[in-house]
Amino acid sequence: MNDKQKQIVKLLWDFSSLREEHIFKICNCTENDINFLIANRAIIKDKKTKILRYSNKEINNRNIVAFDVVMEYLNRNPQFKKAKYPINVTMKTQDYTYDIIAIKEIEMNTLFEKLDEISKSDRVIIIIETRQYIAKHIGTKRPCYICTYPPLEIVDRRN
Repeated sequence: MNDKQKQIVKLLWDFSSLREEHIFKICNCTENDINFLIANRAIIKDKKTKILRYSNKEINNRNIVAFDVVMEYLNRNPQFKKAKYPINVTMKTQDYTYDIIAIKEIEMNTLFEKLDEISKSDRVIIIIETRQYIAKHIGTKRPCYICTYPPLEIVDRRN
């Protein structure tokens, strides 16, 4: 296993599952690297959705959507890591730290009330699985972006 393949495995170990395009952009790898790992049963690829997952983990749609956001920040050379639930990804750019949190609509009120207890980053990106977002009070003074999915789009900015 080469360094690129090890990087792919570590990324999928940490985040369970990601889109194939995420892996290509983040790891700067080739299709051969991915095919080698699939052939050796280290990772599994869903042929229909092109989602890659670590061999003994389930697909985690929240992480996949969080990485859709990370992809928008790749030109800022972010450093990212797995964060403590309910935060999916903590990302650091040259200027700010971001916590990216993907939730279901029924979890929204609890998250909004306890956001400062949950997240300590400079900025927060909240992704809500809903088509109809209704603006609510968020318990923080930090800048927040509110996105909905599917499809992923910014619907609100706070502070």
